[in-house]
Amino acid sequence: MLHLRTKLAVLCLIGLMADAALAQANGAYSHERTVAVARPDWMAGVSGGRRLHELSLPGTHDSVTGEYTGIVPGVETQTLGLAAQLESGVRVLDIRCRHIGNAFAIHHGIVYLGRNFDDVLGVVTTFLRQHPTETVVMRVKEEHEPADNTRSFPETFDAYWHDPRYAPYFWAPNSNDPSLDEIRGRIVVLQDFSLTPALYGIDYGSLNIQDDYVVSNITAQYDKWLKVKAQLDRAYQAQGTWHTPYMNYLSGSTGVLPYFVASGKVTASTSSSQLLTGLTTPLFKSWWPDFPRVGCFWGMCSIAYDGTNHLAYKYLVGAPYSLRYAGLVMVDYPGPDLIQSVIQLNFR
Repeated sequence: MLHLRTKLAVLCLIGLMADAALAQANGAYSHERTVAVARPDWMAGVSGGRRLHELSLPGTHDSVTGEYTGIVPGVETQTLGLAAQLESGVRVLDIRCRHIGNAFAIHHGIVYLGRNFDDVLGVVTTFLRQHPTETVVMRVKEEHEPADNTRSFPETFDAYWHDPRYAPYFWAPNSNDPSLDEIRGRIVVLQDFSLTPALYGIDYGSLNIQDDYVVSNITAQYDKWLKVKAQLDRAYQAQGTWHTPYMNYLSGSTGVLPYFVASGKVTASTSSSQLLTGLTTPLFKSWWPDFPRVGCFWGMCSIAYDGTNHLAYKYLVGAPYSLRYAGLVMVDYPGPDLIQSVIQLNFR
């Protein structure tokens, strides 16, 4: 009995130590509503001759959810608004438009986010006017069911395209792989709506994309990370042999909330503890090798969940080879360190 009590005490101590060790923030994930590090002009230092397929750009998934003030679970994937995202260094936006009343309302699935496409374009064009060395790559996706329209989705997009408030800021496509100098101060549309050929930008479907967003439960977290890591490797290995951008979604949901996929934390708070898996080493030492081992005591460690944000950050800055390219990296709740790690690839 004493031996059993000793074992239980040790396990409790491991759990307490693990919780204390990980109850702190890491810079790859942020649930804050203010910009931690401002990088509004970082592309000024990138050679203008670089082609789009050679650029590594931090992006956000379902970008406008940072403006959402509702309470539907799972809708929020960002806490920073669009202007703050651009200020922080984000250069790829994921904009999802419901076609309603011959205009675009911004949705996440069936949920209206309280913003319209005019709001999005107003923020982006203001940023580009103030920071002309930068570019913003914008996926425009048709979302949810259309209603009360007298024209098609492409026809309504064409009206925005020719609106004199926005027209000077749209890049007029002349190739699928423009140079940075060609797109500075411009919006590059990744066209994700029905129209062939892509008249307004680059066909979204032509990119090499990893977007397996289904994370059915918390134990599927590691599988999602392996897909992210495999896409990082594919992008790296394709250097010099491709002319199409790679895109990698770190985001996921379905069986878990988006914050957990991004962070692996108990709660959405930036400084929350990592959730423990319930497994310990050495018994489960071969399980989930990229997840952290914490609270080690007498040769035993707890295995904690980690998020795709932190795992990707560690991989980008500490890979066994010198990564020089990651493509368009689409993130929920990006922290300043993850944003910087993607930016830095352009200067290696």
